[in-house]
Amino acid sequence: MLKTAMVVGGGHPYFDKRVYLKCVEPLSKICKEVMYVSARKRTGQYEVPDNVVDVFVDNMPIRTVKRTIFWDRVHREVILSQEPPIDLIILHDIPIGYVFPNRYVRKLKDKYQSKIIIDLHEYLPETLFPSVPENSLITNINDKMIVDPYIREADGYVVVSEHGRDYLLKKGIPETNILKSPNYAHSIPNVYGEKTNAIGFVGRLVRQNGPNAIARMARIVVEKYGLEFRFIGTDKDAVTGLFDDNWILHNEKVSFFGMLPYENMLQEISKLKFVISHLEISAKNTIYSLPNKFFDSLVSKTPIIVPSQLIEQRSILEEYDIGYYLDLEKSQWTDDLEKIFRDQKEYDRKVSNIAKHYREFLWETHESEYLDFIKRISKGE
Repeated sequence: MLKTAMVVGGGHPYFDKRVYLKCVEPLSKICKEVMYVSARKRTGQYEVPDNVVDVFVDNMPIRTVKRTIFWDRVHREVILSQEPPIDLIILHDIPIGYVFPNRYVRKLKDKYQSKIIIDLHEYLPETLFPSVPENSLITNINDKMIVDPYIREADGYVVVSEHGRDYLLKKGIPETNILKSPNYAHSIPNVYGEKTNAIGFVGRLVRQNGPNAIARMARIVVEKYGLEFRFIGTDKDAVTGLFDDNWILHNEKVSFFGMLPYENMLQEISKLKFVISHLEISAKNTIYSLPNKFFDSLVSKTPIIVPSQLIEQRSILEEYDIGYYLDLEKSQWTDDLEKIFRDQKEYDRKVSNIAKHYREFLWETHESEYLDFIKRISKGE
């Protein structure tokens, strides 16, 4: 058992699934103490193990110019003010700022004599600074001047996708030092609901999800096929201004469920006949995304419809034969919905395949692999 581990969550919410459920809570099972550096205070959402100690750094933003100017120095001082030794430090994203983060990681290693693991989440060089328009020159400079020196200071790496793994391999990082660990679901529905004639979008709808393409599909779902369309995780008031045509806000067959407790959300997903993924293919981080809601839908035993351009999501659906694809580059891509909605035999086969494999998409199935990786890196193996 490790004595002390430190998890630096950056500006993420305290109970962020990728930080708390996928890192802090598992570490509490193999460490005497887990120091959790968070910019958000603990709420009553989960019961936190007694050996998790909070280190609070006020409400620091995730990635903004304001954070770099006003918060990074404060954040770094808090992290460096803890008592050594610390056996392991896990950094999520680039939580310590963009000003020579590699030098700061070196200070951490020198003071605490610890191994460093970087969890890159869904990192892509193009999304390092969300407020800066995508530009190949800026992207290359960011990657070479900030990220590359930073990641080379680490001893181990966690990524969520094959694309993230390839990114590190191309930099010469040994494959044995990389763990691919997607954002698997953390539970299954307590009770699976009976399937209804409804299709849904899961999660908070924003412009990066392709709201107008979703509205176009919803209109066909409602008017041509007589099905319902449900937004699970999106409040109606929050989408004002997202759609070119606001018919979707006033149709009786369109429902907005808002944010739900996790178990309730899973149950509502299980009632859907289909879930649709992002209908946006212009952003690189969307093309390579593997969001929590993707796996939440699969453990809820609901087939997913994705654009064929979403490489990582499509790869999983193809491997297990549990989903459908739409080519959004076709002008009449909605015509392909006919075959998807009408072929009941194919639908039943995919639902059966999900029932066979859904546990593969649960975190508990993979937690031991994650902890074995942590132990091995901590030992320097």
